Amino acid sequence: MAAIVLLSHATIMPPRASSSKTTIIAGILAGLLTAGLVAFYLHQQSAPHAGNAPAVSNQAAQEQNARAVDALMALPEIKAWSAHIEKASGGRAHGAVMETSPETRLVDGVAGYQLSFFESTPDAAHRWESFVVTPDGKRILVDDIATGELISLEQWRKDNAPMQRIATQ
Repeated sequence: MAAIVLLSHATIMPPRASSSKTTIIAGILAGLLTAGLVAFYLHQQSAPHAGNAPAVSNQAAQEQNARAVDALMALPEIKAWSAHIEKASGGRAHGAVMETSPETRLVDGVAGYQLSFFESTPDAAHRWESFVVTPDGKRILVDDIATGELISLEQWRKDNAPMQRIATQ
């Protein structure tokens, strides 16, 4: 037999304590949302105006941009840097990839997206590295801001040892 119990007064449950894991996940999502909104805003600012027919449809351009961002985020350095930033800041800072210029940059005749990896803190965003990624995400070059030259990932890894950046911090 089922019994029905009626309470004579409302039962109020105290709010559940938030775990640090929940806070970290919320922070990551907030950082990614911010990065996405910034990229969307920059992309909208560079979108052709009425009367100018785009060479690539807006949807296709967004898909290409997303592929380029995904390819960059898949790099082991970006993954490690992001994890380090989260851990070192106790979840107050996050790694983010953002489009840094609405203009594409030609690489061997292919227009590449100019993307950067940032450490996003509550107060500011700090650029760690800049990249140019082809629309298909298959070619990623590192922008050497000192020389203005693009270098291959292999050369960048050899010359700069990017994983050491977090090993010494």
